[in-house]
Amino acid sequence: MTDTTRALVNLSRRGVLAGLGLGAGGLLLGRGGAAWAVTDSANTPAQFGPMLAIAPDGVVTLVVPTSEMGQGTQEALARIVAEELDCDFARLVVQLPWADPAFSNPFARRQLTANSMSVTGYYAALRKLGAGARAMLLQAAAVRLSVPVEGLSARAGRITGGPSELTFGEVAADAAKLRVPAEPRLKDPAGFGVIGGKTPRKDLHAKVTGAATFGIDVAEPGMLIAALVLAPHPEASFTAKGLDEARKLPGVFATAQVKGGVAILADRFWRAQKAAQGVSLEVSASPTAGLSDESLAAGLQAAFDAIEPAPFPNLDLSGFPPKLQRADKPQVLAAVAAAPRKVEAAYEVPHLAHATMEPICCSAKLTDDGLLIRGPLQDPAFSRALGAKLTGLPLDKVRVEVTFLGGGFGRKWGTDFVGIAVQAAQAAPGRLVKTVWTREQDFAMDQFRPAFAVRSVAGLDATGKPTAIHSRIAGESIAAYHKMSGIPGFEGLADANSAAQLIYGAYAVPQKLIEYHKTDLAVPVGFWRSVTMSQNAFFAESFIDELAFAAGEDALAYRLAMLDPQPRIRVVLEKAAAMIGWQARKPGSGRKPGKDGGKGRGIAFSYAENSFCAIAAEVTVKRKALTIDRLACAFDCGLAIDPVSTEGQISGGIVFGLQAALWGEVHFADGRPTAENFGDYRMPLLADIPPIEVALIPGGTRPGPVGEASTPVVAPALCNAIADAGGPRIRALPIARTLET
Repeated sequence: MTDTTRALVNLSRRGVLAGLGLGAGGLLLGRGGAAWAVTDSANTPAQFGPMLAIAPDGVVTLVVPTSEMGQGTQEALARIVAEELDCDFARLVVQLPWADPAFSNPFARRQLTANSMSVTGYYAALRKLGAGARAMLLQAAAVRLSVPVEGLSARAGRITGGPSELTFGEVAADAAKLRVPAEPRLKDPAGFGVIGGKTPRKDLHAKVTGAATFGIDVAEPGMLIAALVLAPHPEASFTAKGLDEARKLPGVFATAQVKGGVAILADRFWRAQKAAQGVSLEVSASPTAGLSDESLAAGLQAAFDAIEPAPFPNLDLSGFPPKLQRADKPQVLAAVAAAPRKVEAAYEVPHLAHATMEPICCSAKLTDDGLLIRGPLQDPAFSRALGAKLTGLPLDKVRVEVTFLGGGFGRKWGTDFVGIAVQAAQAAPGRLVKTVWTREQDFAMDQFRPAFAVRSVAGLDATGKPTAIHSRIAGESIAAYHKMSGIPGFEGLADANSAAQLIYGAYAVPQKLIEYHKTDLAVPVGFWRSVTMSQNAFFAESFIDELAFAAGEDALAYRLAMLDPQPRIRVVLEKAAAMIGWQARKPGSGRKPGKDGGKGRGIAFSYAENSFCAIAAEVTVKRKALTIDRLACAFDCGLAIDPVSTEGQISGGIVFGLQAALWGEVHFADGRPTAENFGDYRMPLLADIPPIEVALIPGGTRPGPVGEASTPVVAPALCNAIADAGGPRIRALPIARTLET
């Protein structure tokens, strides 16, 4: 499968990144025929490629190439290598990465952590790395013992089968000098033990004891702290007032103009912050001047008439490569017009903040030797390139080190805060400068999940089945805001981050047409957990539920009837329904919205290549009050590398999606967001979390995406359950706009 194809199969999530302006490069695990490394002394660990080293005492060190933000990729990638290497997993040590082309994700061709593609992207390459190193260790042991290599075997870091037992550490130096096998023998997945096992995570001890270094923990003697004064938009024009007075305050070292504002550098945070409070920005122009909730809503609706839409092809993900089916617009419109019955609905979702636990921060140090950037980064490769651009240094003079991330959710994929840190550091050459954003600035200057509006229409035949669906979506383009290039072969088509899977390709609807009205609202936007599907699962699965109601059919049965053949989707839907105690509605018995409501059940699903997630919800609606009684999720990601983390990611994704569905909403007034802290952006407390049950469904021998799978399914499942309970059909999120939660 080509890299472009790999991007296309996951367009409903964030696989589009692989085709949007990514540089060339690959994971350099060593090429067949060349030795990986030669050790210089008896005490030096032997290097097996840029990621893997084995010390004389047998300790294995793995540099995990991805960012660890709680999702567990550090653990999962370590398990993959350890499985094929056959080392003692308890003695495998993991290290956080730095920016290096050798660490590039084979799918993305760039080092980044996004799209839930860390495990899927590195899986094959890391298996080959572990298996190749194991083969070389066995070959070195065979030479040492003067026995045929075929009679030797490795297990838990020891080599047996010869006249004496050897440890990996004893032969590692010799093994690293051998030729790298081009195609090392891989294990049969049926014999996996570390993969699929249950042991404490590698990052657990450091996080529990406080030894883990997050971006906010970076420190060194003589370090400066930079507090910020920011304009309402990164591209705003302004004049800073009060800088002379700020420079005279105790501890203040310097001030610097940075993109979208100014930085005040001082020896302590509170001194920097106090000085920053005395600085004001007189804004002369801003792209968001006058922006408000009302103007945003009006802009979205006006786009349907004012902006010519771009089409998006239907994606058939049932085979590889996926088929791109371009719709015939006149034919689709004619099919809708000719249908015996027509169903129409309009939906809306608002801007969403990322609200990570760790506010934005980043450290930088500019010296005669080069530039160091250190922080909680999802995209170290682009961060490195940006550092080189801002300082004029060659790329090899810029080093980027990744710390632990206190949550990312796509926000720390952006590099705006990295650029600000570098600009601040240029005002204090030779000293480490850590820029720290306040929580208020984190909210105000977020790169929000875009707001969207959708208008859908379907034609139903005499039996209630859809003959054609036409859905149009209006909203900002993440790709356009970040000036990304398009995917080859998709020229002239809609931005996949906005339009993909607006109508599920899995449904066997004869005629489908997706169109995108790209709208410029001037709001900074970026990737948000589950990206495209964060809005389109709500739009697509809510509309299918409305079609089932209009047809007088049970919502689950209606879906299943259109999913032939889609066996893995059918399995998760039926499992989630069984977990919730689904009671099928008889044809024609669907409930109508009532005054008081009652108890109801709803279901929805989302999918990507080799990842299938269904959620069933049970709710009680009494008058205007909503109670979520329970949520049940069935999830199939193929091979679960770390089942405990997988279940945790699905549960955590549900909670993340719950917040967005119930309360997530960023308001705007006077050209800027109004949320200043968590008091203005409600987050769920323990008391708000309903019972959640997760069932993992084994679906194959290779892993699929996990981290974003469950987040987008919560909203449609809940809204479908509310309607089933006799409550209102909610077409505009968050739910709290309509019901008390």
